[in-house]
Amino acid sequence: MKKIIFAIPLLLISSACTHKSTVKSEEVKDSVVTSLTVTRRPASGVKPASAVLKASAFKMSGDYSDNVAVGVGANGKLTYFPAPGDISENSAPVDLGNGWWLNRQGVGVGYRFTKYTFGEYSKLGQVPSAQALIDAVIPGAVVTEMRTFDIPASEAMSNIDELKATVSNW
Repeated sequence: MKKIIFAIPLLLISSACTHKSTVKSEEVKDSVVTSLTVTRRPASGVKPASAVLKASAFKMSGDYSDNVAVGVGANGKLTYFPAPGDISENSAPVDLGNGWWLNRQGVGVGYRFTKYTFGEYSKLGQVPSAQALIDAVIPGAVVTEMRTFDIPASEAMSNIDELKATVSNW
């Protein structure tokens, strides 16, 4: 029993470790890529774990920087779509250079871009039907690659020069 009590903190500490990786669309078929880092507190204060969304960047198969993205599974069904109220001009990705864009919509590898611009979509009175969103997908317009940064997503815009410098080395 004592061994288990000593092993639990070690397990919690080791599970909090993260690593950087590049994921390409051919490696992930029907999955959603997220950029979360879970921070666990030591067992001696027993406080809840917290999650920090890390800033991420992506490449796409063309310039779809003004187009709303949706998640579509291998079966052709939607796995993610935003509500019009969740989209604004501030949801558009920011050009970081070298084909990389700062992710501000929460897209992942394999997400597809629609014909809806951020301005058009944000003005819709309701979410389009699933079929209307599928029909609005631009053929071949996908997120092709993703990487995460070591800063929280909430701090990305205030560190844009640092992110651009990082991307210039990729």
